[in-house]
Amino acid sequence: MFSRRIFKILAIVLALGGLGYGGRQGARYYRKNLAAPRGGEVVYREDCMRCHGPVGQGVAGKSDEPLVGEKSAAALGRYVRNEMPEDDPGSLSLADSNAAAEYIHKAFYSAEARARNHPPRIELAHLTVRQYRESLSDLLGSLRRTTSTAEAGGLSANYREKKDKDAPTKDFLKRIDPVIDFDFGNKPPEQGTNAEQFFINWTGSLIVPDTGEYEFRITTPNGARLYVNPPDNGSEKNALIDLWVGSGVSRTVQAPLFLLGGRSYPLKVEFFKFKDKTAGMKLEWRPPGGAWTVIPAESLSPKFSSFVDVIDVSMPPDDSSIGYERGVSVSREWTESVAKGALQVSAHLGGRLFEYAGTKAEAADRGEKLKSFCLRFAQLAYRRPLADAQKADIARIFAEGVAPEIAAKRALIFTLSSPYFLYPGIGPQDDYAIASRLALTLWDSIPDETLLKAAAAGSLHDEKQVRLQAQRMMKDTRAKSKLRDFLHHWLHVEEGAEIAKDQKEYPGFDQGVVMDLRTSLDLFSESVVWSEASDYRQLLLSDTLLMNDRLAKFYGQKIAPGSGFQPVKMDADQRAGVLTHPYVLATFSYTKSSSPIHRGVFVTRNILGRMLKPPPMAIAFMDDKFDPSFTMREKVTELTSKPACQSCHVTINPLGFSFERFDAVGRVRATDNKKPVDASSDYTTTDGNVIKLTGARDVAMHAADSPAGQAGFVRNLFHSLAKQPPAAYSPELLGQLTDKFRADKFHVRNLAVEVAVVVALRPSSAQPPQLNR
Repeated sequence: MFSRRIFKILAIVLALGGLGYGGRQGARYYRKNLAAPRGGEVVYREDCMRCHGPVGQGVAGKSDEPLVGEKSAAALGRYVRNEMPEDDPGSLSLADSNAAAEYIHKAFYSAEARARNHPPRIELAHLTVRQYRESLSDLLGSLRRTTSTAEAGGLSANYREKKDKDAPTKDFLKRIDPVIDFDFGNKPPEQGTNAEQFFINWTGSLIVPDTGEYEFRITTPNGARLYVNPPDNGSEKNALIDLWVGSGVSRTVQAPLFLLGGRSYPLKVEFFKFKDKTAGMKLEWRPPGGAWTVIPAESLSPKFSSFVDVIDVSMPPDDSSIGYERGVSVSREWTESVAKGALQVSAHLGGRLFEYAGTKAEAADRGEKLKSFCLRFAQLAYRRPLADAQKADIARIFAEGVAPEIAAKRALIFTLSSPYFLYPGIGPQDDYAIASRLALTLWDSIPDETLLKAAAAGSLHDEKQVRLQAQRMMKDTRAKSKLRDFLHHWLHVEEGAEIAKDQKEYPGFDQGVVMDLRTSLDLFSESVVWSEASDYRQLLLSDTLLMNDRLAKFYGQKIAPGSGFQPVKMDADQRAGVLTHPYVLATFSYTKSSSPIHRGVFVTRNILGRMLKPPPMAIAFMDDKFDPSFTMREKVTELTSKPACQSCHVTINPLGFSFERFDAVGRVRATDNKKPVDASSDYTTTDGNVIKLTGARDVAMHAADSPAGQAGFVRNLFHSLAKQPPAAYSPELLGQLTDKFRADKFHVRNLAVEVAVVVALRPSSAQPPQLNR
């Protein structure tokens, strides 16, 4: 039998030689067509490992990049069959190619394999900048009764007149004014009243969408004062702008104020006219990174809000190296910022310490009362009842022989410098820890009274009770603010803050238009997320844009004049949700032209959830180096034609080209450089299937149905809420959450609740760092 087998092999070899398949070529033919199939691990070891390393880590000088990616095993098999081994592509049989791909995919290529081989863990993290500011504000707010509002629509206005010098003032009109932008000229606000002398008081709340420094300005020839978030309901000394002495000449004065987003602040404007020739009043603001505009009705409320404690301390930015903000870096600057924040809080409370402690400066028991207050403050800051050692720390400070009020300030500074405040993950893993994780996940803040009561009752180990708490918390404006923060991160909204376009190419596209586009995007995305359906797919598929007068004029649409932002139905074959929103399109464009590369990278990573490796070399886009007759598509095709570029641009370019019907400001166009726009492409999915794209709508429909895109959205939301990777909780968690998301008809708010429940009920083994007790 053995001799017969040898004879067959010799016969095959001789036959191959006779046909011209000698040496290496003959071996290649035999391996591909005649050899028995090998196991995947064997194929990898014999044909792949020399270039890719034992576990796909790469080999210097041969294949430096690790074997990781997102292709399915089937798609990877097709790639291996056609492109591998690099020194002899196409030499593997179909069976060996598929076996090698299956082994590579399961052993180290896929996300699941990477999580299994290098399981991430829940990292110990300090409060992020946002969490620090929100926690301090709510900590200070918890010391007193507070009220807030989200009911927008304008300010309550009280108009009064004075008939003559000795007559009392008399109310003649009460109403809601949507905005403060009046030019009365030489006439009274209402016919039949005194035009020479009248007063107006506007009161209510300012609803602030985003955190940052806001600038306010008033323009008037008369007398006026502006109060924003005054601590005492607005005494004259706390006016942000004081123009009470009228001059008869129009003046404009502005002032800055740092505010936290997602909150409402008390606002009051006092105005009077006395024998001036004309009367008028305008109240404007410039939000962070925005343009001056009259404060709109959607940012004003006639309802009262309490003073909000805002600690404005400059802090170094959080680490965002893996795509989302984490509190993992401890630097000298961070330590100094924390110390400054503690000192600022101590000074902030200093004038009201006796009031909060329920005592007076001359009281004999003021020391005990102040100590009791500091213990209560520490309990709120640490998010749980104090351990005996923690109580002893506070008592020790009061036993140092200094005046009680000085001891109290030291105790406050000590508390806010403690790891038990700065590192919420440390300490016993009990109901209070669950309450803390819930508050951080949905509010970026400390637990409220309801959560602390539930923790004290021991009810938070019950998943049903945790879910009920999370659903309650989602109704809070702080949850809305956090989801807004996520949407901004997902859509790279902050990158568009400095959008600037060539005015010769795009006249009229100024900062006012940019600001309105950002408002339009925010209103649209929030209208979807906070609707009853809260359907993620509508973020991608809606054919509606929200426009005001300025945007309607610029983009050639018609709306009722003066109606504010209104939904405008667009061509469904062209527009597709956030993907074709002009703000997003303008963000990912050059000053004079579109940018298929920037748009394609954004869609690849953020919308379709696909990986992109860093480019092997940085190539600058120099427009003047191309044939002047080229379209942008032709320029990008030429720029990225090298094989080293194509490994990524085979994915990026088809997606980017699909948006070429939109220019650099997001307007629909039919031509580019006097040539018809070609927005069609063949796009290869992660499963290796090729689909035909004819424009942005096709990309949106594919993204809405793509399992990878759906999982990418879930992953992004998890990162934003938890500040941890899903795999740190379980290798299967991302898939489980995505399946639940799909079964729940892609309900975004419900997904946020599920993320909060998972994070809250997952214990942490983190231990306190050695800073102080």
